[in-house]
Amino acid sequence: MNILNPGKLLLSMVLAVGVAGLLMADGLPAKEFQANWPRFRGPEGNGFTQQKGFPLSFNVQSGENVAWSVPVPMAGFSSPVVWGNRVFLSGGDEKKCEVMAFDVATGKLLWESTVPRTAGSPDERPKVPDECGMAAGTVATDGQRVYAMFADGDIAAFDFDGKVAWAKYLGFPKNQYGFATSLLTWQGRVIVQFDQGDPEDKASKLLALDGATGKVVWERERPVGASWATPIVFDAAGKTQIVTCAVPLVISYAAKDGAELWRAEGLDGEVTPSPIFANGTVFAVSPANKLQTIRPDGEGDVTGSHLGWVAEDGIPAVTSPVSDGELVFLVDAGGMMTCYDAKTGRKQWEHDLGDECNASPSIAGGKLYVITAKGVMTVAGTLRQYGEVSQSSFGEKVLATPAFAQGKIFVRGMTHLFCLGGK
Repeated sequence: MNILNPGKLLLSMVLAVGVAGLLMADGLPAKEFQANWPRFRGPEGNGFTQQKGFPLSFNVQSGENVAWSVPVPMAGFSSPVVWGNRVFLSGGDEKKCEVMAFDVATGKLLWESTVPRTAGSPDERPKVPDECGMAAGTVATDGQRVYAMFADGDIAAFDFDGKVAWAKYLGFPKNQYGFATSLLTWQGRVIVQFDQGDPEDKASKLLALDGATGKVVWERERPVGASWATPIVFDAAGKTQIVTCAVPLVISYAAKDGAELWRAEGLDGEVTPSPIFANGTVFAVSPANKLQTIRPDGEGDVTGSHLGWVAEDGIPAVTSPVSDGELVFLVDAGGMMTCYDAKTGRKQWEHDLGDECNASPSIAGGKLYVITAKGVMTVAGTLRQYGEVSQSSFGEKVLATPAFAQGKIFVRGMTHLFCLGGK
C-alpha cells in the first residue's frame, strides 16, 4: 500500500529531474547532482530525491541500520551536504568558523578548515542569537569546491582537501535572528540571498559569485526585508529562474544576469520556509499564514494573474514544503503534518506528531521522512491517507534537515553526525 504505482513513480522521476536537472550544469552531468546531495534539501532544493534503497527504520542502541555515528567537533545548525566520499558540515562560535569533511563510508573526520579573516572582517565576531548561531546556513558544493557562509558575513570556498580557495566579507547582516539562508550553485557560480533590515531600508540583495575566485558576477538590489529562506533554481517558461522569498514578495530572477523576471505579493511575517518547485508550480509559504501557489511563466507583477490555490491549515513557520508532484506535504512548528493535493489544493489528511519540528520534511524512495526536534524520525507513505511505516529515535535533539545520498541518510544531531544505511 505504501509503494508508488508505476505512473506516480514515473511522474515523480520526471519532476525530480525536470529541465533544471538536465541542465544542472556546473559543467558536470546531471546524474552526478542527482546521485549526491549538493545543497540544502538536495539537488533542486526541494527535499525530493528519485534515489531508492534508503532505510525505513533504525536502532541506535543495537546498531541496526546505523552505519556509523561520530561526534561533531564544532556546533552549528546547518544541515549535511554529500558529494562522492565526503559529507560536509559547517560550524562556528565566537572564536572561529569552519567547514568539516567526514568520510561517507566510515564517518572519519577527514579535515577541519577555519575560515580566514579577510579585508573588512571585524576583529571580534558580532554576537548572534543562540537559536541561530554562527553556522545556520547550509554549505553548497559543485563537485569541485565547497562553499560556506556564516552569520558574521564571511563567505569562503574550500577545495575537497580542505584548502582555502578564496574568502571574502560581505558585511554583517542586520537580521534579528542572525543569517540562516543557505547557498546554492549554478554553472560555476555561487548564489547568495543576502536579505536584511526592512523593505524600505533597501539593504537586501541577491548576488552571484564566481565559484573559482569569489568575484561578483552580478548583484541585484532587492525590495524586501530580512528573511531566512533559501532560494531555488529551476528551468521554466524557457528560462533558468532563481526564485526567492522575503516579505512582502516572491521574486524570480534570471540566473544568467540577475534580471527580475516576475514578482508576486503575499508574504508576511518572518519568512523562514524556502520555496519549492514541483509539477510546474512554485509553492511559497507565508509563515503560519498560508501556502501560495504561483505559475512561473509570467512577467512583471503577476499577483493578479498567476496565483493559484491557497491553503491556510497546517502552515509551517520554519520548515519548508515537500512534494512529489502529486501531493504536497507540510509540517508546522507544533508537529502537525498536513497533506494537500498539489493540483487542486484540496486537503487530504493531517496527522499530529506530538512534538515540534525544525527539520524540513523530505521524500526519498517514495516515502515521506520527518524528524522531530526530540530526534524521532517518522517514515510514512506518500499517499492520500496517512499511513505510518515506522518511528525510530536518534536519542538526541535534531534541528537540521537530513541528506539522502547513495542509499544512506545523513542526519546532524546536536552532538553527533549519523549515517543510516548498510555498513
